[in-house]
Amino acid sequence: MREHPLMLGLVGASGSGKTTLTQGIVRLLGAHGVTPVNLDDYLRYSRAERAVRGMTDADPAAIDLDRMAADLVALRAGRTIEKPVYDHTIGAPRGSERVAPTGLVIAYGALTLTPPVQVELFDLTVYFDPHPALYRRWREERDVLQRGYTLAEVQAAWPARERDIQQYIVVQRPLADVVVRFVPGETGIDLHLLLRRRALTFEMADVGQETGSSAVQIQQLAADEDGLPAVLVTATSDPALDRLSEALRARLPRSGQVTGDSLNATHPTLRFAQTLIATLLLHKSL
Repeated sequence: MREHPLMLGLVGASGSGKTTLTQGIVRLLGAHGVTPVNLDDYLRYSRAERAVRGMTDADPAAIDLDRMAADLVALRAGRTIEKPVYDHTIGAPRGSERVAPTGLVIAYGALTLTPPVQVELFDLTVYFDPHPALYRRWREERDVLQRGYTLAEVQAAWPARERDIQQYIVVQRPLADVVVRFVPGETGIDLHLLLRRRALTFEMADVGQETGSSAVQIQQLAADEDGLPAVLVTATSDPALDRLSEALRARLPRSGQVTGDSLNATHPTLRFAQTLIATLLLHKSL
């Protein structure tokens, strides 16, 4: 019996895919056993106030980092917190909510691994680093369709956002156990995934051998771009990749709400990334 919940920390720029991956893990493991915590809800200021102050949503000064760090410590200890709620559609804070940790807490945000947050609180950390062209398209579509921006407003804000992403978000990447990169492929979206630090204890090659799948390529790297020993897992948008995802799902000690319909709603490389990260995390709990 664990004394505290497992904690998964996801970090990446707004619109990089953190929420989508979180939703997939919830489907895999079951909503009743997973507590998602959106750390971008700790924004101090409304969208209009940030504009007046010349801040982007990636600026640490725009986030209540002290409260966020204290709440993460409390969740790790199994305590209920009173968490702020931010309405990202209209861009304004709107009260708070009580959050009680379950067996797994998924904390996701732009500044998840930024001090005073203690990286050691997390059992596994994941950094989202999509190809720049994909990221820009995803961010523009999300902000226009879901957050009330015009395309012109998103494009005008891009230089300041890109500046702050490089200054405040990319610097967290060396702390991550896993780096997830979706890149344009010949037949869809491919996946480049780096396993480092604590993720290196997982024998990825064994899974590929079990299934006889050629859908992934596995390469040992003496040092990646952050200077860390790593395993590079490359997957193409091949339907055969789903066989490998099924083999990984069979290893999960918990079963969620995965159905044919929910699986078909996502892309093969996204399904694989969701399943592998859930497997990596729960592998550590066995």
